[in-house]
Amino acid sequence: MKSIREQFGKTLAEVAKKDKKIVVVSCDLRFSCKLDTFAKNFPKRFFEVGIAEANGIGIAAGLAMAGYRPFIASFASFITGKNLEIRTSISYNIAPVVIVGTHGGLIGPDGATQSGLQDISVMRSIPNFKIFQPCSEIETKQIIEYAAKDNAPTYIRIARNVIPEFLNSNYKFVPGDNRYIKRGSKYAIISSGPMLYNCLKALESFENKSLFSLINLSSIKPLNNRFISSLAKKHKKIFTIEDHTTEGGIGSAISEQINQTGAKIPIFMHGVKNKFILSDSPSKLEKYYGLNISGIAKFIKSK
Repeated sequence: MKSIREQFGKTLAEVAKKDKKIVVVSCDLRFSCKLDTFAKNFPKRFFEVGIAEANGIGIAAGLAMAGYRPFIASFASFITGKNLEIRTSISYNIAPVVIVGTHGGLIGPDGATQSGLQDISVMRSIPNFKIFQPCSEIETKQIIEYAAKDNAPTYIRIARNVIPEFLNSNYKFVPGDNRYIKRGSKYAIISSGPMLYNCLKALESFENKSLFSLINLSSIKPLNNRFISSLAKKHKKIFTIEDHTTEGGIGSAISEQINQTGAKIPIFMHGVKNKFILSDSPSKLEKYYGLNISGIAKFIKSK
């Protein structure tokens, strides 16, 4: 098995063979962000700017407006912290840049400053951006392939987690299309990225599994508003599970949409509560914050 970030690096190098307009901007993190294969194979299309994300954003925007499809990658916490440059250079100009934020969520011993926990909320607030988060190797490959061909400003949140493949081999990613992983009759659980697998395993502890729907929110923006509205009509409760702060994350996105419909359905959001995380192994952090398999099951049962 590959980690999600390893699959990202592999796929990026593969699509670049077919499209010479794909270029990469690195912020002194080519190995951590898995850009090293691209750099080795396409050195003339690889731009190392050093520890200078703001400068990298400007360079990526310039390359995009010159006709290229640049991917700029850094830790999610670092790259989305350049809100001003992203907003002014990319969003305002609708420059076709793909921003890849790696190390999203509970990343482990790197610590609080390296862990991307507010990146979705930052990027959701910026106009003109699409936001995607893959949950497995299959979906990572398909999202990178889609973004390479698209022409919109895009943010892709990439985890470092190694996730056993649980999607069917015939799975097809469609932007703006959120998918049932499992259909149920009473409760809807919505998650994204590596937490989706934990949710799937958590449901195995329930006696009546047929009560629970599980939804993959890999397309965070655009959000399939009609689909989300239908969930509110078909279920009695909605749970959102995310390795992100609950403020501004996927739970907020779901709540905002359902509020517009006027539907009266309780929404329970489970994630990190407006704080910096501790530094430890990913498995211990998931346990501490109740985002491991048993912690998610306990949260759902408590409601």
